[in-house]
Amino acid sequence: MKTLSTFVITVALIVGTAGCVPTQYQLTISSTPNGSVITPGEGTFTYNEGKVVRLVVRSALGYGFVEWTGDVATINTVNSFSTTITMNGDCSITANFGCGC
Repeated sequence: MKTLSTFVITVALIVGTAGCVPTQYQLTISSTPNGSVITPGEGTFTYNEGKVVRLVVRSALGYGFVEWTGDVATINTVNSFSTTITMNGDCSITANFGCGC
């Protein structure tokens, strides 16, 4: 009987801790020429599901930020140089810059 109790407790602990592992998603960020993403940077980053990530760009002299493109469904404002994205899946986004003429 003691072996059965130990087995049941072990299974309960394994099942209980399995639900504690957060789902994680990758955010891949790039930019077109004449600007860059300064927050969080460019490259691939891993975040927990539901995490709100701040996005900020800086344009080169004489150029301006145009919009975010790609997987933009959860970006707060696609045409703002400073915005947020909510991580509900893997995303690949690009910051686009144009002539500030």
